[in-house]
Amino acid sequence: MFTTLVFHEIRPKNEISSGARPILVADGYHDSLPMPLYNSLDFFCELLSYLKDAGYYFLSLDEVKEFYYENKDIPAKSVLITFDDCYQSQKKYAYPVLKEMGIKAVSFEPTGWVFEEEQSYKEAFSQVLSFKELEEMADVFTYANHTHHFHQREGIEKSRIMWESEALFIQDLDECNLQVEEKDIFAYPFGLYHQDNVQTLSNLNFKLAFTTEPGINTRITPPLELHRNIVMEGLPIDKFKEMLGEQK
Repeated sequence: MFTTLVFHEIRPKNEISSGARPILVADGYHDSLPMPLYNSLDFFCELLSYLKDAGYYFLSLDEVKEFYYENKDIPAKSVLITFDDCYQSQKKYAYPVLKEMGIKAVSFEPTGWVFEEEQSYKEAFSQVLSFKELEEMADVFTYANHTHHFHQREGIEKSRIMWESEALFIQDLDECNLQVEEKDIFAYPFGLYHQDNVQTLSNLNFKLAFTTEPGINTRITPPLELHRNIVMEGLPIDKFKEMLGEQK
């Protein structure tokens, strides 16, 4: 079994204290990143240090695929680190920490959000990186499909993949796959989807898809509906251990 963690914005506490920020993305979609998706740099470092000190094994996507499709074993204490949306703070703050600690991670890339040209860091926005900057972090991050232009929502219960036709969803997936390394791995935008979306991914031979439903992934977890855990800022270490599946 293994736990998947998902992060979005990693920033110093003084930046987080000013509150939620609007996103700034290449395709012009307007939204705001909710505060529960921000983690302080200090807390992020604390979590990674715990995982390293406690002897956790950091999984790759290939190892997760082998776990489900080739019945291969993984270490008892295994974790998969993921990031969504490719914000500037991923490069400025998270990347150096992960690289120094020798930890690999997955980045789910909404390619329609990614800028063609690198831009200066904007503290007042959750701005997405450029394609060149993503390439520069490829020694740490593996990039996978998070839609091209379909990372959009209506309210808190409906994502664009849920209201568009299957044909347009497939077209959008194909456009994203032109830019990402892992072409059979997906993360549902906002964690929102319905079973028709799961079936579409299955028909297209996607091997793994990640939700934002918390929990531990075991051999019986559907590989196209894998659990991912959002780590809330300041989560007590005993609760973090429970998230990892450690015995009380």
